[in-house]
Amino acid sequence: MATEELHELRPARIREILDDLVHQRQRLRNSPVEAALLEANRRSIVYWQTELSRALLVERGHSPTVR
Repeated sequence: MATEELHELRPARIREILDDLVHQRQRLRNSPVEAALLEANRRSIVYWQTELSRALLVERGHSPTVR
């Protein structure tokens, strides 16, 4: 995804992405997996939680802070 597209994602779509990542994490934790995969998944969840916060601010008419 291009950077511009990421900033245009609606909160509902970001929640879907987060739901998928959480389900992936649950599967990863229940199987023998490399620690690097769990860490990558954790970082993805953190990233999308931040994007959700920004998207909700924009949706509510607030200006998100610059990274």
